Amino acid sequence: MTKENRIEKLLQNFNNANLQPLWTLESDIMPHVPKPKSIPYLWKWDEIYQLAEEAGELITLDRGGDRRAIALANPGLGGMPFATETLWMAVQWLNGKEVAPAHRHTPQAIRFIVDGAGSYSTVEGDRVYLEKGDLVLNPPLLWHDHGSDSDERAIWIDGLDIPLTRYLNANFFEHNKNDVQEVNTIRNFSLLKYGSGTMKPAWEREKPVYPLMSTFKWSRTEQALLDLEKSGASSPFDDIALEYINPLTGNPVMKTFSCWIQMIRPGVHTQAHQEVCSTVYFVFEGSGYSVIDGVRFDWKKGDLFVIPNWKLHEHVNTSSGKRALLFSINDRPTMEALDKYREQAYTENSGHQEVKSIF
Repeated sequence: MTKENRIEKLLQNFNNANLQPLWTLESDIMPHVPKPKSIPYLWKWDEIYQLAEEAGELITLDRGGDRRAIALANPGLGGMPFATETLWMAVQWLNGKEVAPAHRHTPQAIRFIVDGAGSYSTVEGDRVYLEKGDLVLNPPLLWHDHGSDSDERAIWIDGLDIPLTRYLNANFFEHNKNDVQEVNTIRNFSLLKYGSGTMKPAWEREKPVYPLMSTFKWSRTEQALLDLEKSGASSPFDDIALEYINPLTGNPVMKTFSCWIQMIRPGVHTQAHQEVCSTVYFVFEGSGYSVIDGVRFDWKKGDLFVIPNWKLHEHVNTSSGKRALLFSINDRPTMEALDKYREQAYTENSGHQEVKSIF
């Protein structure tokens, strides 16, 4: 028997014994750089809104489960309803006078309000009324329901770590016996008590893992952006960018992912860089484009787009007079907690990629 025949038989015996020799698969399981399956992609708001509006007419909450949510399905993930390997993002539609029943789950969740129109979110009995640009937090295993006192529809962006939770086989989900929680505090209680963001009642000593207020109001967020702009400080990669944090700990609002709001000022073209983390963006205001791995993605208000792990990216505001605002979630906290995070600036061509194609 030749050596080649013996090697072939050896490999077959490995397979029969449910064993795999490293030398045959090393480049697959330990590549030189990250090779995400998710791809850069952009979803147009006009199409999303039309489909969501039709779903609002045809799909009742009981027919569509307890949430009328439409998930971003990255084409690189084989039909899975995930934006990236770790992040789930969806557009949720709530009709006027409707209630999305109370439930709780292991995945960590946020809502970014596109248009509140009299809607509210109740988290553990604390009901806060919502406005455009508000960020709502749903930490794991806290009861939450959503509803509307208005005749108008409400629409928001959902962000969760469902893919990561699913990979870890750590999901738990439970319906409340009542569709609507009992509200046991005054209206907007957590905002009144903790909403300053930098102070808390002096008699409370604990430093909770998650922020004590369930909602970050847009008026304060926008003012923080404007104040940072006035300071003259900015990021070469993200321009005027703020991370939502737990004001009592300085940590991101969620353990597995972070929420950002950023302003790309008129005419700004940021430098390109790449990171070991994936990011999903919602264009809250303005227009421009991002170059992701050499492909130009033109975006405008309402569009959503994704930057997978370790893909070069840069942002451009094409307007000479109007700002662009981007809300985003990224899995950087997970990568940092596992000591996997890495960042690298692009140093060629004055920090700007060559555009090879336009999406």
